[in-house]
Amino acid sequence: MKFLLNSIILWPKKKEFAYRQIPFESDKVNIITGSSRTGKSAIIPIIDYCLGADKCTIPVDIIRNACEWFGVLFELDNEQILLCRKEPGVHNSTNEMYFSRGMTVEIPDNIEANVTTPQVKNILNELFSMSFLDLDPATSNFSARPSYRDFMAFIFQPQNIVANADVLFYKADTSEHRQKLINIFPYALGAVTPHVLAARQEIERLRKEKDKLTRDLNNIKDVAENWKQEVHSWIARARELGLTKYTWNGEDSFEQQIHQLRLIVQKSEEESIISSNNVKDVSEELTLLRKEEQEVSSRLFASQKRYSEMRQLSNSVGQYDHSLQIQLNRLDISTWLRTMATTDESACPICGNVHSDAISVLDDLCDAIAEIEKTAGDMKVVPAAFERELQIVDEEIQYLSEKISAIRRRINEESGKYQDNADRKYTLNNVARFLGRMEIAIQTYDRIGSDSELEQKIQEIDARLSELRKIVNENEIERRIKAALRYIESEANKIVSGLDAERPGDPIEFIIKDLTICVKNASGRSDYLWEIGSASNWLAYHIALSLAFQKFFQERGTISMPSFLVFDQPSQVYFPQKLARRNEENSIDDQVNLKDEDKEAVQKIFTTLSKYIVDTKAKVQILVMEHADEDVWGEIKNIHLVKRWRGNNEKLVPVEWVN
Repeated sequence: MKFLLNSIILWPKKKEFAYRQIPFESDKVNIITGSSRTGKSAIIPIIDYCLGADKCTIPVDIIRNACEWFGVLFELDNEQILLCRKEPGVHNSTNEMYFSRGMTVEIPDNIEANVTTPQVKNILNELFSMSFLDLDPATSNFSARPSYRDFMAFIFQPQNIVANADVLFYKADTSEHRQKLINIFPYALGAVTPHVLAARQEIERLRKEKDKLTRDLNNIKDVAENWKQEVHSWIARARELGLTKYTWNGEDSFEQQIHQLRLIVQKSEEESIISSNNVKDVSEELTLLRKEEQEVSSRLFASQKRYSEMRQLSNSVGQYDHSLQIQLNRLDISTWLRTMATTDESACPICGNVHSDAISVLDDLCDAIAEIEKTAGDMKVVPAAFERELQIVDEEIQYLSEKISAIRRRINEESGKYQDNADRKYTLNNVARFLGRMEIAIQTYDRIGSDSELEQKIQEIDARLSELRKIVNENEIERRIKAALRYIESEANKIVSGLDAERPGDPIEFIIKDLTICVKNASGRSDYLWEIGSASNWLAYHIALSLAFQKFFQERGTISMPSFLVFDQPSQVYFPQKLARRNEENSIDDQVNLKDEDKEAVQKIFTTLSKYIVDTKAKVQILVMEHADEDVWGEIKNIHLVKRWRGNNEKLVPVEWVN
């Protein structure tokens, strides 16, 4: 996508003066050269501010005091866009902007705001076809939707960044921008496409929906498990009320018991026939249940007692082991003293005096240590088998607790404990309520059956998630990232070979998680950028990476972004700044001469930029603000001198706007 700088426009606060326009060439390396404090370093902040930066970083005092509006005219494929933003005054920024779009935009003499900054951001996000989906919907940590603003990091190389050992990208020196840039890289490299982002968004939505359905299903199953254990008592209760003659023989499956319950709920309360045999059978079953309850209770008590004893033993083992360790620590000094003993075995290693039994005492202490260590070693075999047994007892307690709870529920159900009035136990109304409760239970069971609506929805979600995860293939994303980085690293290696770098032949590796590079030497050692000395090296790698990334975006990238690069004073590494400032103070316009080797190094920069314009077939526009004058780069092709700001009235802001 073509998105180039046509010109920068400034409107003065003094209405008697006309606006100032600084034009650029689209297929050249555009250079603004000049002395210090002429406004060169304000170019990047002006462009960035008009492109919707959150904060105005245009230098205060002269420039902001003299200018009321800042504007940038951009060239697109078949049209122009003019973006203007008002000087914020005492505020960090303002949302007052002017927007104009057309085949040829007319520059207005006076500006009145017609849009806001958020509106301009939306327009440009659509223009650059940015996805409106979050990078990672599962987290909110700097993973919001991608924006054209994120790609400003690849466009600008201001004076404090262009030769920085620790920071490669614009604004990546703040944690917020740094983390967002790291997160944006898979999208920037085309490994994560809008299609993948949409799949991620749907995965997150389906995951939440599945969690909700699963919770609902688990709640239903929990209810079902509670009454599932009461099926026997319900059948016994139905037999007592004369609603069935079915008796569970211990072999029938659960489905067979459910079938009997279905037959029972089809009956009405009038079909209930109370007989003495049925009532006596229930009494006998209650007697058996209470006997079983007592047996399970005895087993549970025994298991609980065993568990308590084992826990106590475990604590004792720990205390004993700790005690042994204390003894070892105390006696270990004897070993140290034994090593210090002199050849005279009767001499004490502490005082040096002769004692007949000094060494024998130390030997006894060392023997004691050996015995304790042996005991401690024997103790170490206990925990493994012991912990397994402890786990078995714990599971047995859990099983017996659930079993006794189930037995008690059956006893309570069959004894009619939950009946409001015992004298109504066998009434028709009570029989009707019993049938109603069973009917509801059957409906609950049906809801969690194989044809359950909830389970069917969960299965459908799982099937859709399986399809989406094929789209969000992390292995494929990683492969694409590596392929893109290999291309960028290869291009950067080619470019850095023409710059003033000490190791031009050593391969470069870009590290996304650190937003920096490693340079591998012949022995295979990788050195991070900050580990490599000399600002000339840092400058070379900054230029090489910036050009390589922009070439990737314009030739192989899947996203649209501005097709220009801006470098602010890359020659600062070589340029004698102190001498330049002294000349400016003395009003000497003659350009300060560089040393031959420094001049050659600076020429390499402009030669590299010129060659890049040719290699990319002028798809990328370059703007450079420089101290170096034409004697350095004047004979290099594809160079366009935009402005030479030297002398009293040769600056970004005319003197008459200020005085």
